[in-house]
This record gives sequence, C-alpha cells and structure tokens, in this order.
Amino acid sequence: MTKYFFTSFLLLVGFLISPTLLAETDQASMLRIEVPFIELHSGPSAGYPVVHVVEKNEDVTVLVKRTSWLKVKDKRGIEGWLHEDDLFSFSQHGSAIIQEEFSLESFHNRDVEAGVMYGDLEGANFYNVYLGYAFTPVFSAEISAGKALGSISDSNVFEVMLISQPIPDLIVTPYLGIGGGIIDTKPHSVLADSVSRQSTLMSAAAGIKYHLARNFILRAEYKYSLALTDRDINEEIQTWKLGFSVFF
Repeated sequence: MTKYFFTSFLLLVGFLISPTLLAETDQASMLRIEVPFIELHSGPSAGYPVVHVVEKNEDVTVLVKRTSWLKVKDKRGIEGWLHEDDLFSFSQHGSAIIQEEFSLESFHNRDVEAGVMYGDLEGANFYNVYLGYAFTPVFSAEISAGKALGSISDSNVFEVMLISQPIPDLIVTPYLGIGGGIIDTKPHSVLADSVSRQSTLMSAAAGIKYHLARNFILRAEYKYSLALTDRDINEEIQTWKLGFSVFF
C-alpha cells in the first residue's frame, strides 16, 4: 500500500507542476532591456517560433505571467513571450529586478492552488490531495479527498472548505477555514460485528502557508472536526497535516 501511494504521489506532483494555467498580474510592469537584444516567442515555451526581437534600451510592458514565462508588449504594440530568467538583465525604473520579487507577487495573486499532504487523523496515517481557487487574496475555496489508514479501521474523507487569509501579503501566511463533508469508515474485517458507517463532518481549521520559491508552497494545518452520527454522542476528530502545493 505504501509503495502504491508513493508512486501515485509522484505522478500527481508531476501533473501539478505542469505549466497549464495562466496567472495574470494585477497591474502591468514596465521593464527596460539592458542586453543587446531579447527574442520574443509566439508562446510560453522555447519551442515556439521567434516572432520579434527587442533591442537594448527599449521598454516593454509585462501583460501576463504563466509559470516561468512572461508575455510582454513593446512600444509598437508587438506582443511575445520571454523566460523570466531574463529578468536578471532588466531594470524597472532604473532599479535591478530579482526573480524572487515576481515569484512573491505571483504567490500573493495566485488563482489556483493544488497540493498533497500527509499527517495524522486520530492515530491513523492520513493522506490527502486538494484543489483550491482564490476569489480574492483573502478568501478562497477548497475541495479535498483523503484516506486514513489505521490499525482497526480505514476511512475516506471528502470535504469542501472556505479559507480566509486575513494577512495575505506575508511570505508566511496564516489562515483559518470552516467547512463540511463526509467520512466513510470501514472497520477491518477481523473485528466482530464490523459495520461500515458514513457520517457528516463539520470542521474548523487553522494553518500557515510558506512561499518556498517560484510557485511552490509549504503548508501545515490543524483541523478539528465533529462527525455527526446517529448515536447520542458525536465523535470528535483531530487531524494534523503537513504538505506542499503548487500555484498558478
């Protein structure tokens, strides 16, 4: 089971890192070319043909950022794509630009985030994947699916949560979340009178996100849940998780 999960984990990470989504900046930035020339491609990859050449001391406007590629427009209105590594050869209003500044700005203005996490759910090993969408820098929504592997039972967890980041401009961003979902618990067959059961979850979470570099995020979270059962007493569930994600 562990080997199967590890293989699936690697495949998922490879899928998440693929540059398939656009992330637009809130406002355009003016950049000045300080090398002999820069080649602009028709798309965000070196495999696209060169459509234009921008010469030294010309200014370009940054329109869109797609992973490590920037779409720019020169003074004649010609648009094209260049790799962000070329930013080390640019200046912004006479000052040097470093790559981390653009990565951090993208982190604050990200739209889509997807990741994997591992932790503990009431003593059981817990694995989950999630996908989130940011409506604003402060509010976002997430859907997640998880698997808990315990000594006496296994559980499948599916949830939807609303996330609030009250201080979104920090490199280490705290957040709070509320949501709900379902948990399916299946006791191991060796137990007498083992019966699978499904319960509704009501959850509250607190955590932090740390911008590692480029479009990678490290994330830690604690979640407290109530499983609403048909018995007189509802079950309390605590979950601790640590993982990483990529954003677009």
